[in-house]
Amino acid sequence: MWRWASVGIGCVLSAIAQVWSPVEGVEPFVHRIVCPETDPAMVIVCGDSVPPVAEIWRSNIQFYGGQGFRVSLDSGRTFSEPRLMGFSVRDILPIGQLWLAAVVDIATGGVVLSSDGGRTWQWTQRPRCQAHVVRLQVRPGPPPVWFAAVLNTNQGYRVSQDTFATCVGDLRFPVQARDIAVTDSFVYLAADGYLAGGVWRSSDDGQTWQKDSLGLGNLRIWCVVPSRHQPGVLLCGADTLLSETQSEGRGIYRSEDGGRTWRLVGAPGVRVTALAEHPFDPRYWVAAGDTTGVWVSGSYGTAWERHADGLPQGVPVRTVALPPWETHHGVIAFAGLTGGGLYRSRPIVTSTPATPPLSTAEVVVHVQAPDLLLLRYALIESGPLEWELRDVIGRRVAHIDEGWREAGWHSLVWQLPSRLVCGWYLLRMNTPCGQRSTPVLVLP
Repeated sequence: MWRWASVGIGCVLSAIAQVWSPVEGVEPFVHRIVCPETDPAMVIVCGDSVPPVAEIWRSNIQFYGGQGFRVSLDSGRTFSEPRLMGFSVRDILPIGQLWLAAVVDIATGGVVLSSDGGRTWQWTQRPRCQAHVVRLQVRPGPPPVWFAAVLNTNQGYRVSQDTFATCVGDLRFPVQARDIAVTDSFVYLAADGYLAGGVWRSSDDGQTWQKDSLGLGNLRIWCVVPSRHQPGVLLCGADTLLSETQSEGRGIYRSEDGGRTWRLVGAPGVRVTALAEHPFDPRYWVAAGDTTGVWVSGSYGTAWERHADGLPQGVPVRTVALPPWETHHGVIAFAGLTGGGLYRSRPIVTSTPATPPLSTAEVVVHVQAPDLLLLRYALIESGPLEWELRDVIGRRVAHIDEGWREAGWHSLVWQLPSRLVCGWYLLRMNTPCGQRSTPVLVLP
């Protein structure tokens, strides 16, 4: 017997205390938290045991520690022994059994590769590069294209078609990059500000770059994240360099036109070093707000609240992650601190209205059978409408074109072409005014 799962956008959730609790079993200086969508119980934490040297203020990264990373297979309750010992791991990109890691050792850095799910590793590039890779991304193929953000060089952008056995930079584009993001159409680079700040975008995989970031100027950009649910929407976190040893926070900025113009939407005066959007629920974002704690949005990234109850005061939050877990009672997040280790939140409920910024007002989904969906939805504007259903790795499993629909409430009984297996799916409504995405959970 199949049960039905209901997900409503814009519903009012009951208030839950905003409390963070420490998670044991990881190093105190956390660089990155990875929560793979295809394995909801897995949490990967990259960290070291001793503090960084001149990393926060300057562009360079100094090697320290070398404790690699740890893996949890039980949602962060327990962690493995360290893997990739001897390296400071700055990012991990797991794709099935193929994992790539950005690593730093005493004099060099680069990318290492594992073909057995992160158990054994080998260098992908020889000789090792002197620059320090800090972020990895991939655009699925065939063939897949791999991208990297790099510091300690004026070639801060790298692209590869062979998992970084060979890669290409560009001396004509002198930039150091702290983050990189990839969509179907663009590559976005978070420029460090030491040479050329702001958010840069390329429509040809780095052959040419544009910087139309009105509202950002030459701010140092720590992170840039395109929304997977709202077309053209990007968020970034910024500060500004005052000198070799001083910087000033600038907050969270949002663009709704693909990065051409930006406006401040949250955490004013705060250095924001990482952002994360929930994989399935488009309402929720989290941000790493340095010594102010964690900032949370329950309104599609348009408004933000500070939630720091339980976090140690004065200890910088360096990175954040949102695991692919249900959000019926609020959103659960992980926070990685510089010197304070890993923290996990209870379900967080924000007080800001979760009003969809696009043309659709509400979508409710009932999974009546493994091949039958009942949709109840409202349109603010009339127009042509189509639906698509995608699995957790982005493959389209069903599509239907409803034609022209008037504004107002509607229902749709959707007979799918095949039975769905248990797990999460993403239902996307496409209208001329934009898209709305709704998570769908199929239960046994």
